[in-house]
Amino acid sequence: MSITSPAFAVGALLGALGVETTLEEELLAVLEQEHQLLVKMSLDELLQIEAKKEAVLERMRALGQQVNRCAKALAVALNIPETETITLSRLTSHVNEPDRTRVRKVQEQLIALTRKVREQNRVNDRLIHGSLSYVTQYLNLLRSLVCGPAAYLSNGAVSGQQESGRILALKG
Repeated sequence: MSITSPAFAVGALLGALGVETTLEEELLAVLEQEHQLLVKMSLDELLQIEAKKEAVLERMRALGQQVNRCAKALAVALNIPETETITLSRLTSHVNEPDRTRVRKVQEQLIALTRKVREQNRVNDRLIHGSLSYVTQYLNLLRSLVCGPAAYLSNGAVSGQQESGRILALKG
């Protein structure tokens, strides 16, 4: 007989997945704020939202460990051998109704939220890299106006005429 009943283990897992859903929603909201700040080009506020995003990600990392512990506890309660791979879908197949439906519903919500977070993150990434490219081009333009052509090229070669060894020997 297991120490934890399957019903208790399912309840703990559902509680942890509910918190994970809340954190995913919070991360999505932070990414949407980040998007607005990227459009406004507000550097100070971007730095603040970056710290907020990192805090949410850290809480999600810690919660991921809790979800894994709850999944393992449920596997033990359901007498699933430790040699089997424990995934949420695998665990759900061993759970009785109505808990199976509840776990699948939370799992579907998490999958949908994760998809939205990835897409928003991809949009923000494109904005950041587009802005960085624009700033880099502008700085290169300013550098060329102020300093003239660069002595070294981006591949490390020296720009301008290359002198042969014979000319160098005559000059030396």
